[in-house]
Amino acid sequence: MVWRTWKKGDFFYPSGMEHRKKISDFLIDNKIPRADKGDISVLESNGNIVWVVGMRLDNRFKASPQTKRMLEIELTDFS
Repeated sequence: MVWRTWKKGDFFYPSGMEHRKKISDFLIDNKIPRADKGDISVLESNGNIVWVVGMRLDNRFKASPQTKRMLEIELTDFS
């Protein structure tokens, strides 16, 4: 898994949606100010965006009754 800032062209399947969406469009739809967009991180696994950190999980990675393993990530603000 890789934690990184999002890049132009990144896409994911937002939880609750069946179709893919560019992260740039997702940020616009969620009214993220242009000045803040560079601070948005993603969690990536094998080239797939798993999570737009603090915002939305990719639908393909949500837990289901068949889920056997989970990763818990706790974010802490050190500022």
